[in-house]
Amino acid sequence: MKVSVAGKGGSGKTTCSGTLSRLLGRTGGPVLAVDADSNPNLAVTLGLGRAGFDSVTPLPHGLMEHRRVNGEVTLSLSRPLEDLLDAYGVSCPDDVTLLQLGAPSGAGKG
Repeated sequence: MKVSVAGKGGSGKTTCSGTLSRLLGRTGGPVLAVDADSNPNLAVTLGLGRAGFDSVTPLPHGLMEHRRVNGEVTLSLSRPLEDLLDAYGVSCPDDVTLLQLGAPSGAGKG
């Protein structure tokens, strides 16, 4: 099962995503939660607390590459997912693993 949550800022996306991830992990086996928010806080909702949040290493840029397959260009990971989980995955309560996409380094021109 793949679930994606999107919507207006402040609408509860992170809370719903974290709660759903933990419930699925408790009842259905391992869950991979990916935080792609520009203000990443999913770690806290997944039960890591602020200390755990500070220990999360975001995925580095440049992990995607374009490949031509049967005449079509596809976007693929440049490394196997298992390698990324080993290097950057953070174990959370309830059988959830967190991957955090790169966070902004600071404010800039908009």
